[in-house]
Amino acid sequence: MRTGTEPGDFVEFDLDLIEAERRRNLRQALEAARRQLEQEVDTVLRVDTDAGTLVLADDRGPRFTGTIAPDGRLMITDVRGSDLL
Repeated sequence: MRTGTEPGDFVEFDLDLIEAERRRNLRQALEAARRQLEQEVDTVLRVDTDAGTLVLADDRGPRFTGTIAPDGRLMITDVRGSDLL
């Protein structure tokens, strides 16, 4: 009986599954942050996709992008360059 990997073993990664999990986590984090950001900018926001990237958008288009940092924190970037954040 063998456990673990041995030299020469090929470990398979389901990159589509990993990417889907990353997008799901980012969508959840953006949904949670959306309510607070709506109060900050006094605008209704929605989670949307812009060129394959999840963004928070308003009626004029993408407003904020988000990424999950290695330590698990959500990092929000204002793509319009306002001085609110």
